[in-house]
Amino acid sequence: MGTATDIASYPHGRVPRQVRERQVLGLAEELFAERGYHGASMDELARRAGVSKPVIYDLIGSKDQLFEACVQRVADELAARVAAAVADEPEPLRKLHAGAVAFFQFVAAHKQSLDVLFPGDSGPFGPEVADIRRRQTQFVSMVLAESAADMGIDIEAIRIDAAAHALNGAFEALVHWWQDHPEVAPETLADWLVELVLPGLERFAEQSGG
Repeated sequence: MGTATDIASYPHGRVPRQVRERQVLGLAEELFAERGYHGASMDELARRAGVSKPVIYDLIGSKDQLFEACVQRVADELAARVAAAVADEPEPLRKLHAGAVAFFQFVAAHKQSLDVLFPGDSGPFGPEVADIRRRQTQFVSMVLAESAADMGIDIEAIRIDAAAHALNGAFEALVHWWQDHPEVAPETLADWLVELVLPGLERFAEQSGG
C-alpha cells in the first residue's frame, strides 16, 4: 500500500507520525527534484502534503534539515536495494554483478532526485555527500572481502580498501557518463563494469595461488 493510500486510510488528524513523516519526505524529494533546493518552498510542500508548515517543522525541522533528511532517505534506500541484491547471490562474481545492476537500476529510477540531492562535494551539503560516499566504499570493501574469502583468496586489507575506492569511483564515473548515453540499459552497464574489474579479481586469485 502506497503512502497516499496509507494517509487516506486514517481519519483527519489521526495520521501516525511515522506515516506522515514518510509522506512529507517523499513529497519533499519530488519537490526538490522539480525545483531544486532554492526553488522549493516549505509553503508548497505543506500544500502538497495537506498540512500546515508548523507540522512539517515539528516532524523534520528546517528546510536545511528537510533536505538533509531527503539525502539520507535516498542513500539509505539505495544501500538497502544493493545489499538485498548482493545477499540473494551465493557466488562472488554474481554478487558483484547483482549489486551493480541494483545500483544502476536505482539511479535510473531516481535520476532527477539524485541530480539535485547529490550535487557534489563542493555544494552546501558536501559533508553529507562525502559521508554517503564513505558508506558506499565501506560496503564495497565488505563485499570484496567476503567474495575474496569465498574464493579462497588472501588479500591484504589495504589492497581491498584501495580496490573498493577504485570500484566506487568507477560506479560514479559511469553514472556521469551515462547522462550523455541514456540509451544504455542498467544491466548493460553492470555487465561492462564486471568485465572491467574481473581481470583484477583473477589476478588476485593467481597471486594467492587460487
